[in-house]
Amino acid sequence: MDASPPKHWSGTPDEDDTKLLLNNNNNNGNNNNNNAYDPYHRRTDSEPFDPNSTPTYPSASASAYARPPRPPGPGHGINRHDPKRWSYDDSILLPSGVRIFSPAWFKYHWAVQSSRKRLGRLLYVASGFISLLVWLIVTVLFGNNLESHELSNSSFSVNGSGALPHPPDRIGTLFLVGQLNSFDPVTRNLNIDWTAVQVEKPLNEQDLLSTQIDIDRRTDTVPLAMFRDVLAVPDTNTNITDYQPFRVQNPFVKPVGYLGLSQFDQINTNIGLGQKSTNIWLQPEFGYPFDVYQGKITWVAANNQTITATGRPGVDVQAISGAILTDSLLNMRVRSQAFASCLYDNEPGCELVIQIWVTRTGLVKFCVFVVFVIHWFVTIALFLLTGESLLLNRHNILESTDIFAVCFSALFALPSVRSLLPGVPGYGCVLDMLGILPNMIIITLCTVFFAISRLRHRYRHAAAEAAAAKDE
Repeated sequence: MDASPPKHWSGTPDEDDTKLLLNNNNNNGNNNNNNAYDPYHRRTDSEPFDPNSTPTYPSASASAYARPPRPPGPGHGINRHDPKRWSYDDSILLPSGVRIFSPAWFKYHWAVQSSRKRLGRLLYVASGFISLLVWLIVTVLFGNNLESHELSNSSFSVNGSGALPHPPDRIGTLFLVGQLNSFDPVTRNLNIDWTAVQVEKPLNEQDLLSTQIDIDRRTDTVPLAMFRDVLAVPDTNTNITDYQPFRVQNPFVKPVGYLGLSQFDQINTNIGLGQKSTNIWLQPEFGYPFDVYQGKITWVAANNQTITATGRPGVDVQAISGAILTDSLLNMRVRSQAFASCLYDNEPGCELVIQIWVTRTGLVKFCVFVVFVIHWFVTIALFLLTGESLLLNRHNILESTDIFAVCFSALFALPSVRSLLPGVPGYGCVLDMLGILPNMIIITLCTVFFAISRLRHRYRHAAAEAAAAKDE
């Protein structure tokens, strides 16, 4: 196998050709090794070649450059499919005897790309791509987390802890399903449409609606008069002895609607939510994005046929075994726990109490954290520029007017970025006290100091020019 280096073509140098580094030994004038092979030397056919010579590689610190000649014709006269050719430049060939992907091969190309500033370009393009990829991965992960929370709302519980009553056969087949419609953080109202469903046993705790029965096809359907936020007490004015009947405590309360007549029956409710804790980080809106809203709704279902037949309002209370929530809200996470007191003998009433919590999603918290860090990064950078120019007399910063454009841009950009945050409340939350307000104050002061220093600098410069003109 021929160990000689690849032959280079000759021709007239072109100004558009890529710069190539010469050997450092040639630059320093100390090239005493006449047998050393220079990969950038264009050897002619008349020159002898020593196969025992040692290849030398370019250094990123070299300062001398030379342009190789461009070969005639298209394709630069080189086989573009040659595996020993550097793909970015047809005029550079690998030294002979260097294996591809060997340490010397990587060292050679690293030095070449560093000398041509392609390494820096590659690094910032790769960093931008990696940042975009990380953002997409984080978004997908938070989206999957939100989906898991939505699925958890579809699994029912009868006492808030997931444990079933003893014996489990006491669980009936009547449940409430709430569809989430909207939530207003300002008025703190959660809008939900409620529907009564019948399911078959055995119950699927993870997906209750998978065993749902079509109410319209049943003949034993009981129409339910739904009472909201009332209590059910034992009914003593009855002759029933097989079980303990219940009735609505206040008989003058009218039902808010009727369910069980059809599978399309719905009752729309607005549930007012309040704060869960007095902790400033959890208070509604003020603790954005860590604020927590909580509230509850109580349901009592009475047999409307018995009410009509007996003329006694709120009698013959039916046991509701539990409730689930479906659907999701934008930028909000909703959790619920239901407690069915009808399934326990030691409970004095027969109600379904549903506890609800509303928080911000993890993606919202992540976005707020990123914006908070970027705001402070910009603020600190402008503060350091101000200190360098005013305290350390960096006149090159004061002489340029670009710093004013940066300061004024930051004054308008920071509030604009804040307004783009998902579900952000009005000004005055903890995020403003720790972020946007001190950021704006510091940037405003930096802008004023820069303006004053710039004016003084101009005055002194003008005075110096006038004095020099007077002396002339």
